[in-house]
Formats: sequence, C-alpha cells, structure tokens
Amino acid sequence: MLNIDFRRLVASANQDSEFPRAARYWNGLLAFTIGADTTVLRAVDGRIELASAGSVLGAHDIQIAAAARDWEMFLRPVPPAGWHDFFNSKSFTVSADMLDFGPYYAAIRRLTALMTEQLHGPRPSATVTQPPPGTHDDAVGRYVYLDVQGSTYRVYYESTGQGIPLVLLHTAGADSRQYRHLLENQDLQDRYRLIAVDLPYHGRSLPPTTKEWWKEQYLLTRDFLLEFFDTFNATLSLERPVFMGCSVGGMLAPDLAYYRPGVYRAVIALNGALAMPEANLAKPDKEQSWYHPRVTSEWKASSMLGFMAPHSPEVYRRETAWVYSQSSPPVFAGDIHYYMRDHVLTAEQAATIDTALTGVYLLTGEYDPLAMSGLSQRLADAVPGSHFEINEAIGHFGPAENPEAFWAAVEPVLEEIALKFPN
Repeated sequence: MLNIDFRRLVASANQDSEFPRAARYWNGLLAFTIGADTTVLRAVDGRIELASAGSVLGAHDIQIAAAARDWEMFLRPVPPAGWHDFFNSKSFTVSADMLDFGPYYAAIRRLTALMTEQLHGPRPSATVTQPPPGTHDDAVGRYVYLDVQGSTYRVYYESTGQGIPLVLLHTAGADSRQYRHLLENQDLQDRYRLIAVDLPYHGRSLPPTTKEWWKEQYLLTRDFLLEFFDTFNATLSLERPVFMGCSVGGMLAPDLAYYRPGVYRAVIALNGALAMPEANLAKPDKEQSWYHPRVTSEWKASSMLGFMAPHSPEVYRRETAWVYSQSSPPVFAGDIHYYMRDHVLTAEQAATIDTALTGVYLLTGEYDPLAMSGLSQRLADAVPGSHFEINEAIGHFGPAENPEAFWAAVEPVLEEIALKFPN
C-alpha cells in the first residue's frame, strides 16, 4: 500500500532545485486522488502548501486520479509501459482546463518524481560519455535552395558517411538534431551516406522569403512532404535512397512506399501507423493548447518527457525536450495536422505496397503510445512482407532519447537493407 507523506513532499518540493522554477507564478489547487483518498495542495506564487488531506476533496483546478494499484505502478523506479506518464495513461484521469494544466505540467511531473524518490530514492539514470575537448563531429551542415509548391525554401541538412543514401526526418515540431548521435556512428558511416534534414520552418530551415508566410496558417500536408522529398532527392542526386523517419516521419514512411513505389529501396517507420483513430481527434482542447497564446513552448517540451522511456538517460531526455522548447508556436500544431489528419493510409492501400520493390521496416518503441494502442501492429498487418518490431526500453524519440538502445534495434535492419537492396 502506498504511503505518501504529503507534508514531506511539500517541504522537499519547495526546497527542490527544479520544482520552484517549473511552478513559477502558479496559483491554484491541485488534487491527487489515490484510490479513495484525495489530498489537495495549494500553489501560492509558485510555492505549495497542504490544503487538505484524507478523503475530503475540496475545490481544485487540477485533479489527477487513479486506483491505488495504478499509482503504485506509476511510482516505481522504472514503471512499465502504460504507467510511465499519468497524462497519457488510460489508467489515470486528469480533470483540468488545459490552460491551467499545460503551463504547470512540468511542475506536476516534478512533484510525482519527488513522490517516487520519497518511496524508492532517486530514479536510476544511465551515464553518457562525451568526446574529449577539441574533438570535431563528422557531420557537415549545408544549405540548399529548393522550389516546392511555388515557393523557394532555404533548407538546412547535415551529412556524413558514404554509400547508400539514408535520408533522416525528425519528429513534429523538432529538427535534425534528433539524429546527431546516429550521424556520428562510425559503423554506419562505412556503409551509408546519412543525410538529416530540417523541414522548412524547422530548426535552421527558416521560413521562405518568397511569400508572406506570416499571413497564412502553417499546416504540414502529405502533398507538401511528397513534393519536398522528390525535390530534395533530385537536387542532391540521391538515387534509390533509404528513408527513415520518426513520428511525423514515421507516418511519412508508409506514404512514401505507397505513393512513390520503387523510388526508395526501403523505408523505416519509427512509430508509424495507418492513420490516427477518430477518438484521438476528439480532443480539441489538447490540440489548441499546443498553439494557445496563454501556454508557452515549455508545455510542448515538458509533455514530450511523457513520451520517452524511463530507462533513457536523463540528459538525453532533457535534451530532446529542450529542442521542443525552441520550436515556433505554430509549427508543432501545424505538423500535428499531418500526423493526426492528413496522413490517412487505408489497409487496402497498404496491402498493395510491393515490399520486394520498396522494403518496409516498422520499429516502434515499447513506451510509445502507438505500441500500447496496437496502431503500429495494424500497419504491419496491412503491409504484406513488412518487418515489425517493438523495441524495448525506447519511447517515441529513440534516436535522440536513447542512442545506444536505438542503435541495437536499427543496426540489424540497416544491415538487412544493405544486403537485400544493394541498388
């Protein structure tokens, strides 16, 4: 049975190095309901105090509720998939206005981390090594001008290695920094020419100077992505490249296999699906929060922590979130348009993909929602001859959050592609 000492929690939070910064300017009531017991905490200008305890539930702005057994799973040092994040877990109920919840999600996450530390001590985190001072990375960055759908874009990409072209696409609202570890992999460089690109409006690919883009709503579409990569590949003279993308890129991978048969020798979808179900579209308050002027990019950044595996090194988890904090407010929301709505591949369409012509490889992280919901499995079932794996100890951002675990999962796939599709 859980025995959280909330007085001790309040004291440790107010003295914590992280919580006060995440909770700055917060005024409101937060209720934790564990089974039949509810405890209410009051935030006053970023500090918290105990408002009520026991089974009496007072007024509150945010309530996080679950059965005691689910809280026990969630508060383990390494919680299992499905219990690693209260906001995305089917076992938890979060009752709140997103405009109250979003700005202080990071602070609430920190409170729950302090609960775990109270019960079990600090969560373990793998250490990482860095090259010695003065070392240069192998990747070299360049800009190329591309005409796509009537506009000229100055597009940034980084490349390294030699051999089979491997085009790498980042997740929604992020950029090619997510592949920085893979670009430096010496074993991969010997066989593949790696090319990681920032989509227009992302990272170092600035908005175009050829149109008044600020007068338009930014929306990423399938047609734009298809034409963009047609142009990118042609401009860089990439013949029969391999494509690997994560999240948005994971959705694009099967679209490329279907709409551009034979153009790619293989596609690798990291966390891909046929389409997002209608139930996921019926949450307008969450989608609006990505772009609402009262919610900063810290909400996007901290929310991404909930999509990563608890095994991943904390420094890389935080680095991945940091990249999200730098995205322009409209970009993530506009990318989600493709991810949630414009990427719709039917099972009938997927069944016509010729995997002898374009290999289809599907890798989904154990801690990714598409693994827990079975959506990646449905894509695999629909594409005859596809290769599908659930990768342990990886979440939504494998290449960025846990480079070693990701490399162990993707290396056999890249070896097979090189042997099976040499040309």
